[in-house]
Amino acid sequence: MPSDSKRILLVIRRLGLGGIEQATITLANALHHADHDVHLLVLKDTPQQSPAPGVTVHCQPFERQARKTPKGLALHLVGRTLLKAVLPGSGFVWQGLAVTPLFERFLAEQEAAHGAFDMILIRGQGAFELLWPFDDKRCWQMVEAVVGDYEGRQTQPRWLIRKLFDAKRVICVSQGLADGLSEHLAARDIALERCEVIHNAVPLERVRTLSEQADEPIPDTPFLLHVARLVPEKNPTLLIEAYHKAVEDGLDTPLLIIGEGSEQAKLDALVKRLGLEERVQFLGRKANPYPWMAKASALVLSSNFEGLGLVLIESLALGTQCIATDVPGGIREVLVDDQARLIAAPNAQDLAAKMQEALDQPVTVRPQWAERFSEDAVVPRFLRLIEPNAA
Repeated sequence: MPSDSKRILLVIRRLGLGGIEQATITLANALHHADHDVHLLVLKDTPQQSPAPGVTVHCQPFERQARKTPKGLALHLVGRTLLKAVLPGSGFVWQGLAVTPLFERFLAEQEAAHGAFDMILIRGQGAFELLWPFDDKRCWQMVEAVVGDYEGRQTQPRWLIRKLFDAKRVICVSQGLADGLSEHLAARDIALERCEVIHNAVPLERVRTLSEQADEPIPDTPFLLHVARLVPEKNPTLLIEAYHKAVEDGLDTPLLIIGEGSEQAKLDALVKRLGLEERVQFLGRKANPYPWMAKASALVLSSNFEGLGLVLIESLALGTQCIATDVPGGIREVLVDDQARLIAAPNAQDLAAKMQEALDQPVTVRPQWAERFSEDAVVPRFLRLIEPNAA
């Protein structure tokens, strides 16, 4: 490793196939390719994807290990029985008290054998909750989802929010998230030590390369495309209702949907009830959705919130215009300039209108809209936080 190489530990609860997991893999790979010593710690389950060779992966099921200790088992049983009823939502507090010592022991062993880490990044609330007592000036919590009160969601009591965020050093993946988090914490008299905004990186060249590797025929005729998990937070019901409204108003371009999830049966029934079987096609999950994204007339995103919106950046990297709902998070940081005119109010009528507008008056995508999120643009911002005088 070069003399200026840094040792960096990324911590995530699970390494599945979602957006946070993909962003973590991208960052780990980018740091490794920049000649840094990168370690990825997975706290639960078998990883479903792997980073580049050279990134060291540690799988440590600390939750399960903790329950094998007297203290951990006692906290688990008391938390699951008495405290679950008396203090709803507090389960992570007792888990964290048992898990964090195991993490600290792992960290000490690694550093004794290989040298100190220069930065520790804990990604996602699931990992925050398991490691909330951990206190180290090298540590940053990465906030990647909207925090706060919205859509009628019940927020946690103040004392639980304090456990997660009070006096912590936080990196938010969009300014929208940072603003929402700041407002949420200020209303509860909770103060962060520091808050930085660093967008997630996207491997733009990899996305472009994969877009040229179609393994099945893709229509040459115009189509709208939705790429997301079919889960409530992505609000695919709004997508179908808006598309139906657009069809009633004269739109004749088909809608293709890539993704799987808990809403599939509900969406199938809705498509049939609205008589859209010939116009809406569910393609399931695709390991490589990029050839479809490159050929789409527009990508449509109907989420209730987006931490940043990685699929929007990927779409822009392929020259495909985007339609998205104006919701909490980072949508307006991704869709800028002329592309911002295709941001819709989060209702069926306005989203339908933006579908038609995209087809009638398409946006010409500018390369710089995606380049802002390249690995080369993002990685140095993390490294600057390691500098001794960074403030």
